[in-house]
This record gives sequence, structure tokens and C-alpha cells, in this order.
Amino acid sequence: MPPPFIFLFWLSIFLNSLRFLSANPPASSTCTHDDAPRISHPFHLNLQQPRPSLTSYDVPSGFELLCTDNLTTIHFPSYTHYLVVKSISYPTKRINLLDPRNCVHDVFLNLDLSHTPFHYFYVLKNYTYLNCSKVLSRPFMEIPCMSGPDFHVYTVEPSLPVPGSCVTVKTIAIPFEYSPYLSDNSLGLGLTWDSPLLQETRTEHTAVNIGIFVIVAIAILVSVKVWWSRSRRDCGEKEDQLLQSL
Repeated sequence: MPPPFIFLFWLSIFLNSLRFLSANPPASSTCTHDDAPRISHPFHLNLQQPRPSLTSYDVPSGFELLCTDNLTTIHFPSYTHYLVVKSISYPTKRINLLDPRNCVHDVFLNLDLSHTPFHYFYVLKNYTYLNCSKVLSRPFMEIPCMSGPDFHVYTVEPSLPVPGSCVTVKTIAIPFEYSPYLSDNSLGLGLTWDSPLLQETRTEHTAVNIGIFVIVAIAILVSVKVWWSRSRRDCGEKEDQLLQSL
């Protein structure tokens, strides 16, 4: 192997090592409880997983998870309570949450995702929350966990007329209206995420990789040309020496 290629060989190994160290996301981690979800980029486990350098894969705002009361949790600024992280699917970009207070409609009513990288995984439909002073008959379905002795909360389609004993609390887009047959405290709390910063970071790394490839290619071409010229010169000198010896 000609000397220039030996140099280029080790140079390419060095550059690829740097690229591997800077481009690969940090190792995954978990909280200590059983069935804890694997936490990896873009998520960050507070106080346990070092924040990666800004020159590699940055952790976008809003992706910080916590180990709270032996559970993996996430906190949204618009919602007072923590939500438990049930599972994370990185290929489908889906995080499944559950409400430890067992009142998923309270989450729907108060959780504002507009200033976060998340949105609901499911198709949404507008529903109106009503606060009523009297118990209503079907088709109105009372939400027990949001109601009290003197008031009763319902979700209805916005097209329904509001009874005189009720006031409109809010009309919002949620995955489903309340049903006693859908009482799972995690049902509907599936979110997906957008990571524009992650995409920009990957674009930057792609540009760096292309730049490294171009530099190495140019170096190889120059080395080949130098080696070829030197080989021809050496051959010419040997031919001159041979002719002079005849």
C-alpha cells in the first residue's frame, strides 16, 4: 500500500470515529420500578441521564421525564399534576400516559398541548363540557370523577342544546366523550411528538458527513495523482539508468 493511502486509511478511521461519537444519541436509561419504559433520545431522564452536548443530539424542550414516587412521569406546564409514562414506542413516536388520579377527562379538559412538542395520537373531535346543577337523563352521561354532590359534569356534542340547569365550561377537541364503558385511566392519553430541533440536528450531521466524504475523496484523488506522478518519474529514472548502463 503506497504511503499516501496508509495516511488516508488512518485519517478516515479517525474521522469516522469522531462522527460516531458526535452523531449517536446517548445511551438509554430507565427509572428503577418494574416495567419502567426505556428512556432514550429525544427524551431525557432528569438527574439520572446526563444531558447530551449541544454539538450532538440536543434534547428539545418538553422531553424531560422524571422518576417520581417510583414511577416514570412527565409534567406539562398547563397541567398541575404529573402524568405517568406507561410506555414509549420510538418507531411509531408514541408515548402512552395514564392519569394516577383516575380521571382522564380532567386531563383532557385542562391539558394544553399547544406550546409543547406533543399532540394527541388519536383523531380528535370537538366536545363540550357542561357543569349542571341537576342530574340529566340520557343521552347525557355524567363524569363521576369530575362531579360533586351539588354539581354534575357532562361531555356532549356541541350541536346539542344546553339545558337550562347547565353552564358551558369549555368546548375542546378530545379523543372521545365520556362513557362508563371506557373507564380506563389511560384510554385516550396517547401522544405523539414533533421534533423540529432533532430534524435540524440530523440535517446538520448529514451536511457534516457529506463534507467529510468530499474532503476524503479529494484527498484520495490528490494522493493518487501524486503517487502516479512519482511512480512514472521513478520508472523514467530507472529506464535512463538502464539505457546508460548499456
